[in-house]
Amino acid sequence: MPVVKMHLTAAAASLHAEACETGGKLPANVERVAHLVDDALREADREATTAARGQPPEDWASP
Repeated sequence: MPVVKMHLTAAAASLHAEACETGGKLPANVERVAHLVDDALREADREATTAARGQPPEDWASP
């Protein structure tokens, strides 16, 4: 997950820089992407309540 968060953080920084250059008036599609990136970062920071992959198959070799 750290790699995903790193890429999302880079995208957020890039979008922030673009917003600063345009005086805070981003095109609607770019603003939607910025919100999606923010949502993804918040989701990445949440603690997982269960394993996302579930249990391994019964015939899976034990370590």
